[in-house]
Amino acid sequence: MFLVTISLLTYAPPLPPAGGGPPCWPPPCIPIDGGIGVLLAAGALFGIKKGLEMSKKA
Repeated sequence: MFLVTISLLTYAPPLPPAGGGPPCWPPPCIPIDGGIGVLLAAGALFGIKKGLEMSKKA
């Protein structure tokens, strides 16, 4: 099992074909990193709020 896992991890995927096409499909390429940052910030604020509520009850 270990050897199968190692052989699959070392397998290199084929290179994309050369050409002038868009880097993603469908174009316009929309990055998701901004949305993830907003969700992480909202989660952190929600956690802080819940932590403060829990500390006031104790």
